[in-house]
Amino acid sequence: MTKANVKFEVKTIKATAETTAQAYLELLSLRGVDYFFANAGTDFASIVDAFACSQARGKETPIPMLIPHEIPLVSIAHGYYLATGKPQVAMVHVGVGTANGLGGIMNAYRSRVPIIFSAGCTPVAEKGGSVFRVPFLHWGQESFDQAGMVREYVKWDYELRDAFQLETVVDRAFTIALTEPKGPVYLVLPPEVMISPVEEMEFSAQPRYDLPTFHPDPSKLQEAAGVLARAKFPLVITSSIGRASSAVQALMNLAEIGAVGVVSFNSEYMNFPYDHYCYQGLSPDPYLREVDVILVVDCDVPWYPGIVKPKESAVIIQVGIDPLYSNYPLRGFPSDITLQGDPARVLSGISGFLARHPDKDEGLIEARKTKLLVTHNAMLESWDAEWRDVADDKPLDFRWISHNVAKILDDNTFVVNEYDNGMHQQVYRHPGSYFGSPRAGYLGWGIGAALGIKLALKDGVVIVTVGDGSYMFSVPSACHFVSNMYQLPILIIVYNNQCWNAVKWSTRALHPDGWAARNNRFPLCDFNGTADYEKICEAFGGYGERVTDPDQVEPSIKRALYVVKHEKRQALLNIICKNP
Repeated sequence: MTKANVKFEVKTIKATAETTAQAYLELLSLRGVDYFFANAGTDFASIVDAFACSQARGKETPIPMLIPHEIPLVSIAHGYYLATGKPQVAMVHVGVGTANGLGGIMNAYRSRVPIIFSAGCTPVAEKGGSVFRVPFLHWGQESFDQAGMVREYVKWDYELRDAFQLETVVDRAFTIALTEPKGPVYLVLPPEVMISPVEEMEFSAQPRYDLPTFHPDPSKLQEAAGVLARAKFPLVITSSIGRASSAVQALMNLAEIGAVGVVSFNSEYMNFPYDHYCYQGLSPDPYLREVDVILVVDCDVPWYPGIVKPKESAVIIQVGIDPLYSNYPLRGFPSDITLQGDPARVLSGISGFLARHPDKDEGLIEARKTKLLVTHNAMLESWDAEWRDVADDKPLDFRWISHNVAKILDDNTFVVNEYDNGMHQQVYRHPGSYFGSPRAGYLGWGIGAALGIKLALKDGVVIVTVGDGSYMFSVPSACHFVSNMYQLPILIIVYNNQCWNAVKWSTRALHPDGWAARNNRFPLCDFNGTADYEKICEAFGGYGERVTDPDQVEPSIKRALYVVKHEKRQALLNIICKNP
């Protein structure tokens, strides 16, 4: 079909805006944006006035949400995307707000979360015109290159120059953010442009872009299927395939057709149902010396080569939208077969070839299935033994806490985790039921993400498990404020071990016979005391409880959950754990 024969029907809508700021809000609404997450500064004056105008006139715009710190602000946008799959808009105050929100943008970038991250900037003029510099901060806050501080962690950045650019720039921002691999973009909105009057403007009712689709190479699909058909012990290692439920289903189909084991390593999502016989746990280490084929699917770090790695003869197949993680400065994992494309499409394609492959040996498949079933059952038994062994420990062991959390999980409960909470003690059967720490590791993400998920899933029960360090990093007063102000009741469980456990672990690993390990003294690691975090929650109308007795873990969780479900208030359990 030639271009001359194609007829596009482009429906346009007239904006009723007086200023660029008003037009911007109308355009965001037209593009399906539900909320406008913001922490306002003096650069927001025209945005504030535009929202007031829309409210006075009953015009539909995104709902403005004041989030009083940028760390939870970006994390809430992140969480809302996780629950809805819709790109988000977050606006902060000039360069200082950008700096505060940068850690959250690092998380979003590594986790491929599309956020339109925007900020104003200092007025250009020192005097005269419609916008000029007052107060003194406008001089000190000006940057030579405001976007420079965030550029490495966004896919695109731009400064809006004129109202006539608005639709082009906004649609480009959404297009780039949503094109795989997805990620945040940065848009500077100068006050001179946002206040500028606009004459009659028209916007396309639907954006004029079509996102590209990524299909794998059919010959490589067939090659991968052949390798799997002949394998004695194939293994899938994934961390993030659960970002799409279709990909989880495709992985389950492949695992069953080929009797392929699955390891969910450093899980960012619920990637595979724990009760499926192909599920082989949370670490590939026990299997790496034995497996002869490894499918690395949507996984940036499939093993730690300095500790254990596959045998040299093992065939490595890497699968994903960006299977070699081109934006990572260093990543040296081999790839004998590289399959670029949507993981669901890749795995479905491999399954199709494998199901009818001439080298497929049903006897070998049955042998693999039997082996997987034995190791799977042994793994579950070992996990049960773990929590039983520590059930009476005081201070509390995190595995006992997580075992009791597992008892309350159901199809309407969602867990956000920013701690080594013994995930295998909890049970996850469905995609979208678990969300783990982003790959960048910027702490303080969890509680904000949980609030964003709760905002999206009004009737869902959201539990967030964090360490005491992550709790402090989250700017808890701002998080509790948002929960109370917007009636977003969540259950926060603080695994309070009174230390930086990761720092202790790394010190022991690097200096096993060093001074710190020999004397069991770890400067800069121990908090030497604990705070009453539960009282912070109480200060914002929530329920708080300190838990020290192993017999009270389950009752305390039930009490807190009752408050969340029936009283519609946030709750926090400050559970005192072992200091390793």
